[in-house]
Amino acid sequence: MTMIFSLKAFCDSDWGACPRCKKSISGFLVFLGHMPLSCKSKKQSTISLSSVEAEYRSMRRVTVELAWLSKLLHELTVKGILQIPVHCDNQASIYIAKTSVYHERTEHIELNCHFVSQKLLEGLISLFHTPTNQQLADILTKPLTGVQHSQILSKLGVFARPPTRGGC
Repeated sequence: MTMIFSLKAFCDSDWGACPRCKKSISGFLVFLGHMPLSCKSKKQSTISLSSVEAEYRSMRRVTVELAWLSKLLHELTVKGILQIPVHCDNQASIYIAKTSVYHERTEHIELNCHFVSQKLLEGLISLFHTPTNQQLADILTKPLTGVQHSQILSKLGVFARPPTRGGC
């Protein structure tokens, strides 16, 4: 019996989220099939000058994770982990990665962020725009309302356990 393994990822950032230092928060979720496999939320090391830069940094983080996971799966004899869909809600950062055209407006994005473009050209990832209301990585980067939080948790397969009688 042949098992089919597929990866997909969601990445997001909250530009200038930290009230003290104005650094952005990056977050990503990686799924193996329909199961969450990996996630991370981290304050970016430098201040992003735009929301596009913050989103691009988040895209780089998830691309690094996907490169590592694809190598790990290959070592475990899982073949054909290519064209991993990466879902991002920022169209400008997707455009920058897909066109590989850098000009004065993108010069503030560090060179190591262009790792995304390289992995896109190699065929490891494919980039898709996902509307903000369908962005699962929001749970790792933004304060959400109770309804939004519950909706994302249910999409992740996390459900509240009903209370049991007797206190146990």
